[in-house]
Amino acid sequence: MTEEARELHRIISASVRDMLDAYRIQVQAGSVTDKALEEILFRASHGVLQSLAPYPREQRVALLPSVVRLLLAAFLETVAGMDGSARV
Repeated sequence: MTEEARELHRIISASVRDMLDAYRIQVQAGSVTDKALEEILFRASHGVLQSLAPYPREQRVALLPSVVRLLLAAFLETVAGMDGSARV
């Protein structure tokens, strides 16, 4: 894995963890409004999108499937880790 790929993976994983933490905090305070959910999602996606900004448009488009896969993988790793069932 290249250094760029590792950095993108780190950013995506951190964004997912932060998003889930923010959601958990909102849930503890009561129901999560649509506006609160939008703000949580915006903050999480902002870092990921900013990390792709230096790349030319064509390269960002080519990276999109990998970014989506990394987002989903990071989400599953984080959620699975919450109940102690994550594989190491």
